[in-house]
Amino acid sequence: MWAAISTIFVVRECKRKSATAAIARMSAMLISFVLCLAYLVFLPFHAWGLALLVGLSVLVPGLIGRPGDEATAAITTTVVMVVAGLNAHGAWKQPLLRLVDTAIGVAAGMVTLVIVDQIGKWTARGRTSPRHR
Repeated sequence: MWAAISTIFVVRECKRKSATAAIARMSAMLISFVLCLAYLVFLPFHAWGLALLVGLSVLVPGLIGRPGDEATAAITTTVVMVVAGLNAHGAWKQPLLRLVDTAIGVAAGMVTLVIVDQIGKWTARGRTSPRHR
């Protein structure tokens, strides 16, 4: 599911916007990954921990020069922590698993964009504009 969400997040109307979205998605995921992994290696899921990490997920992007990634980082952190709470055994693995899911989704989104672009080029061949008919 997380890979599919990342794919949807990345696919935009042009390559430049998709590349920008891919960078934003991976940036937010990496911020969430570091925060959640650092927390879950030492502490179990707790609502207060979730609140703390969501707050940090909103602050960190601005501090590292990625303003605009705050909401995505906070959403990602929430998902990682809630899934970790549901799967208490090995909860520390959840950030790593979501990182892999996100990377797969971002790659799938970029591949999808290339395929759609190529299909557009194939279908445009042979067409003539109305003034050339």
